[in-house]
Order: sequence, then structure tokens, then C-alpha cells
Amino acid sequence: MRHTILTQSHQDLGHLARHMTDIMHRVLHSSFSTGQKPPDWVPAVDICEMCDHWEVIVELAGVRREDIEVYTENRHLTITGWRHDPTSPEKIGLHQMEIEQGQFRRRILLPAGVNDDAIAARYRDGMLRIRIPKR
Repeated sequence: MRHTILTQSHQDLGHLARHMTDIMHRVLHSSFSTGQKPPDWVPAVDICEMCDHWEVIVELAGVRREDIEVYTENRHLTITGWRHDPTSPEKIGLHQMEIEQGQFRRRILLPAGVNDDAIAARYRDGMLRIRIPKR
């Protein structure tokens, strides 16, 4: 029984850490700093450097391909989109809601020396993979 309590505590701390990170992203990317409406949620991102390219991996489970936009501007990679309410329209009550929905946005400063004219993206199984070649 003690192990179950520790496991749950660790899960709760992980959830709290993700929530605090999301709050910080919202503050840093708020209308105060960008002049735009803040996103409803901020997707998790991994950025990997390879020998000849960078790869940005964005977790977008439940987001439809047609609701995702990827573009570059002034050395920034921007990923925006929308996740719709995953629950049934016939719901009569909501007991717990942890799945973020609504508008999302991530803006990432690209390193010097990338070829942002040759960016390629693919979306499969809820993961968006963006390949950015080095010059």
C-alpha cells in the first residue's frame, strides 16, 4: 500500500510540474510580451540536434492535421493550431478535465545557420516532427 501512495505522490508532483511549466509558458507568451491573445494551452516540445539538421518534435495528441499550422518568420519557428473538445456533445456533467483544448501556440528561436526555406514536417500518431536542415 505504501508503494501506491508514493507512486501517486510522484504522479501528482509530475502533473504539478507540467502545470507550472504551462503557466510559465502562458505568462512568457502572453499578450503583454507578444501583443497577441495568449494560447489556451502550450504543447510539449523536444528539440534535438543531429549532424546535418535539427528536429523539433511536438506532442499534439487529438489535434487534427488540418488544424495545425507551421511557419517561420524572423528566425522563429511557430507552431499554432486548435484542439477541439474531445468529449461527447451529449455529456451531462464533467467530473474531471485534464485534457487541454482550444488554441495552442509555440514559438521557438531557431539557431543561426539553419536553412529555414527547406523545413519539412510530418504528423503521425499525435506527434508533429519538423526537420530543419543546417546550412
